[in-house]
This record gives sequence, C-alpha cells and structure tokens, in this order.
Amino acid sequence: MRNSSALLVFLLFTTPLFLFGQSDTLSTKKENTVTLSSVVSSNANYYGQTAAETLPFTYVDVKLRTSWGWYVSGGGYQLLKENNFPSELHLSSGFEYNLSPKVDFEVGYTRSFYSKASPLLQASNPNSLSSTIGADHLFRTALTADYNFGHSEDVFISLENSKNILVTKLGAKNTFYIKPGINIVAGTQRFYNTYIEERKQWVGGLDKLLPFPGEEKEPQTTETTTLSTDFSLLSYNFNLPLIFYHGKGAVMLSYQLSVLSKQSAQGNRPNSFFSLGYFYQL
Repeated sequence: MRNSSALLVFLLFTTPLFLFGQSDTLSTKKENTVTLSSVVSSNANYYGQTAAETLPFTYVDVKLRTSWGWYVSGGGYQLLKENNFPSELHLSSGFEYNLSPKVDFEVGYTRSFYSKASPLLQASNPNSLSSTIGADHLFRTALTADYNFGHSEDVFISLENSKNILVTKLGAKNTFYIKPGINIVAGTQRFYNTYIEERKQWVGGLDKLLPFPGEEKEPQTTETTTLSTDFSLLSYNFNLPLIFYHGKGAVMLSYQLSVLSKQSAQGNRPNSFFSLGYFYQL
C-alpha cells in the first residue's frame, strides 16, 4: 500500500512512506538503505474514509531496500483509544524499478495482522497487492492499483499529482519543502458491508450509528449490493505536508482534507487528518 499507504500512505496505511529521494540533501545513488518511519496522526484513514469513531494512532515502520530494487519492511501501529497492543502488525515485500530516468514502477504485497474486534475499516481485508507507476515532469504523477482481500475483496485505483517545492535552505543540510498534492480514489466498497456486519457482532447497536445505505428498508437491498460492488468514485484527497530535512533525517507536519463522493457508502462529507512524522535513512 502506498501510503501506505501512504498511505499509506499513510496515505499512511495504504503505502510505504516515500519522503527520501525527494530532496537534494539526500543521496540518490543506488545503494542499500534502511529507512525508519514514525508517525502520529489524528485519525485512521482508509482512502479518505474513516471508521465510526475517531481513531488517533501512532505508527512505526522499518524498510530495507537493496541496490537492485527489492525491499522488505515491517512495523505496526497502535490505536491510542485501544487497550490491545499492538493494534496492527504488518510485513511487506516488493520491487521498485526505474523504467527510465523519469519513470518508475513498484509492485508489492503486504500482509497485516489486526487485533481481535479491530475497529478499523481495513481490518476485514488483511492482504494487499499493490502496483504503482510514477512519472516526474512539471510535477509528480502516480497511478496506483490496489487489490485488497480477506473476508471480502476490493479494488482501488488512485491517481495522484503532487509537486515538491523548495521553501528555503538553512546551510548545507537544512532544507524546508512543501509537497501539495491531490489524490483521486475510485474503487469498490465490499469492505464497508463487512465492517458493518462485524461491528454489529462486537458492538451492539453500531448499525444505528452507521447504517449502510438501503439497510433499513427491504426494497433497497438491491441498491445496497450495487453500491458496495460497483466500481465508483470514492474520494478527493488534498494533501499539504511541510517537510524539514536535516542530513539523513526528516520531520513532516501534514494536513489532509478528504472529500467523499456521493457514491461513498459514508455519504458526501469531508474528513480532516493531521499528522506528525519523523523519518531517518541509514
């Protein structure tokens, strides 16, 4: 997941974080690297959508990337409102290729392990196959396809445009960047049906808080099925991270506004996410 994820993503959960290599203060040579990532965020984010309750979390990940493109990573996150520890653990592996000086491609697989009765939307689909093709021109364009499966199956397509902008330099090793971006996500929504059903079993009455469209009246059952299985526009995501690089380390302060489409099972509404992250590359 290309935060994830990411978002991954985070997109903190859907993708490995990709700050490094974006700044001229860091080496772009092909060599083995280890990247340590840590994030604190105001709410869990699944393609711009959220669970019934606000779920602030902390996230850590360690990624080893070889000089020939293969990578493996592992980590997890803890929901700050949950007593179970950890809330999630994950292992990822894949390959990153440079198809040309300005075009790159990545394919990977992530297996996640969630705590029992996890309140997260994505908990029903712990497996994810992801591929991304990106191109650098006047800005950065990336097209990502995710196939998430487990108790249900869903496909997501994300188109992202972003621009890395140098704000200022303070000496040779201190630089400030902003990276405004917009990400448009389309996909299926079987995960939401599964989420509602599983939460009904663990938390009585949640269906009254988050009824799935068409669930209350029998004649609308067919509409609900169509809504969850059809491939449709889900969200528009606007990102504004401020990144401070110091040598091999980076601090990120980020805001994301996600506007859900009318086709989203959660209805047309905005969601806001604030994140603070620290990253270090060896």
